[in-house]
Amino acid sequence: MVISVIGILAGITLASVNRAREKAKITKAQTEVNQIITAMELFYSDYGELPPLGDNCSACSNPCNNNWLLVMDALVTAGYIDRIDKDPWGNYYCYDDNDKVCCGGCTPIYSMGPNKVNDSWFNCPRIEGCPESICNDDIGKILDYNDRPYPW
Repeated sequence: MVISVIGILAGITLASVNRAREKAKITKAQTEVNQIITAMELFYSDYGELPPLGDNCSACSNPCNNNWLLVMDALVTAGYIDRIDKDPWGNYYCYDDNDKVCCGGCTPIYSMGPNKVNDSWFNCPRIEGCPESICNDDIGKILDYNDRPYPW
């Protein structure tokens, strides 16, 4: 009987610890996205466009992939941020640089979140070719830097 009670209590404690760990990861991702956005705004202020320079969408990472490293390279080299290559779940951050790109619609920066699925780009309502918002369990923001909206 005592062993069963201890087992039940251990199970409850473990579940609470796992929930706390997941909340900590979410908070860390939110903090990192805010740091990245601040660094991007500083970069934009100094260079007149979002990183990396050149706007050929070399940093587009939808789906989220190692092209994100080009963004980090630019931000780190400029001295605005320490490296943040991956989110707390081990995935690259997502970014679509549509600043100053003809017919570019939006510039999202986000983590795919706990489910590791790019919900915002592929599974959320869209307006003029862009996600309406960062949605489901994704964590991030759509930046307010775009050249002109999509024609549809």
